[in-house]
Amino acid sequence: MSLPVPMTSRSVARAGLSPVALVAAVVGAGLGLLLSGGLLGAIVTALILWGLGTGATVLLQRAGTGGTGGRIDPFAVSEPWRHFVRDAVTARNRFDAALRAARPGPLRDRLTDIRRSVEMGVQECWQVAQQAQTVSDARKRLDAPSLRRRLETLESNGNEPAAAAVRSQLESAARLDAVIADTTTRLETLEARLTEAVASAIEISALAGRDDDLIGLGSTVDQVVDELEALRLALVESSAPPPDALPPGERPG
Repeated sequence: MSLPVPMTSRSVARAGLSPVALVAAVVGAGLGLLLSGGLLGAIVTALILWGLGTGATVLLQRAGTGGTGGRIDPFAVSEPWRHFVRDAVTARNRFDAALRAARPGPLRDRLTDIRRSVEMGVQECWQVAQQAQTVSDARKRLDAPSLRRRLETLESNGNEPAAAAVRSQLESAARLDAVIADTTTRLETLEARLTEAVASAIEISALAGRDDDLIGLGSTVDQVVDELEALRLALVESSAPPPDALPPGERPG
């Protein structure tokens, strides 16, 4: 069974910059100014609500990515995403076995710190895979060969408005193809880096190395986590429909 993701300094820092925490701070400042009429009261109230917002965000993050390995199901996504998730989970399980075998001391303490980042990396990998699956499913709904045949017919009939709509669908298919190809390359690289760092940490532990030897590996895992998070956010953004695809009443501005 996996350990829950703790409230590390990294997760707290991210939560402190979350929309929930920032909005809570703004609301707190307004309430403090309204109730006390002074700047000090506004600042104090803003800090209190910001802290509450940060704590709530961390708890939500733990609930959503809380590290219960059973919640990660590689078979819930198709290839190649399944392969990446399965390898990440396998690496984490190997790391857990090495951590259990490590003797108490500075080395084990360092391994425990890295384990938290490894868990975050596995959870991010899983979330990227799920988002990538959504993009893949959207791409499958666009039958490019059929669309091209339809476009030829519409162009030959001189129906330009309908032809323009079909061209837009083909452009969407091409964009999704590019997103899928880029995500595959990046996720493959990041998962390999995470697995490599785990293997190196296990080797150092097995050879009873120094805990200082793990400092660089911990930084590597943290960097992989950050890049996985950036990839997930980019996927979410790429999955959003462009403004001109929304009904007029829902378009921004």
